[in-house]
Amino acid sequence: MTSAVSTLAFLIILLNWCEWATSSSSDLRIVGGFADKIENVPYTVSISKRGYGHLCGGSLITLKWILTAAHCLLDDGPGNLYVRAGTTYKNKGGILRRVQTTISHALYTTQKLDLDVGLVELFRPFPANNNLISTVRLRAPSEIVPPGVECVISGWGDTKENDGPYQILKSAKVKTVSQMRCQQALFRQVITKNMICAGAQGQDACQGDSGGPMVCAGILTGVVSWGEGCATIGKPGVYTSVSELRPWIHTFTGL
Repeated sequence: MTSAVSTLAFLIILLNWCEWATSSSSDLRIVGGFADKIENVPYTVSISKRGYGHLCGGSLITLKWILTAAHCLLDDGPGNLYVRAGTTYKNKGGILRRVQTTISHALYTTQKLDLDVGLVELFRPFPANNNLISTVRLRAPSEIVPPGVECVISGWGDTKENDGPYQILKSAKVKTVSQMRCQQALFRQVITKNMICAGAQGQDACQGDSGGPMVCAGILTGVVSWGEGCATIGKPGVYTSVSELRPWIHTFTGL
């Protein structure tokens, strides 16, 4: 009897662990929100894979450098990637650029999910276009963003969990939450100082939005990183903190 109970307990623990490992994975992470136009978020770009299409989002921080998530760059070299900017549509229109270099933070791991930041350098810069293509300001180093600040996320990812990528750009409004509240909600994973959390009822980033921007008052504050499901009640999304990673960004881009 004791052996049977122990076996059952082990299976329950294993099942719970597997469920968590799947739901909190950072494998390519907008639910809710609204259809948008690139003119409203002209810094938002699509990082695409040859023969596959849209892979992840990114933010144009100079006309030649894109800020994204490290986990978006793990499986493909620069020769397999290109960047599309200046279009509302996921896989058409706009301007394409070949990727010269990809850089992921050396300390990022898929187990801890910390330091989920990457950079993409283009062979040729995008042309400046005030309406369709423009860069976004970066949050100042170590600048603290208090809870309750409204931010905008944008991308071409899933519109619900396990759905297909949306063909038209979508945006959503979320509000930042405290580190303590975020840690309580996402207790299975350590929320580090390099992460910032945000959420809103029924609105969140999802698969395909990874690496995309979270912009607060016109300033790039977060990079879409991971979460437990998409727009799950009581579970904020987790973003890489731009302010905490400014020294790393500066090392490669001078920004």
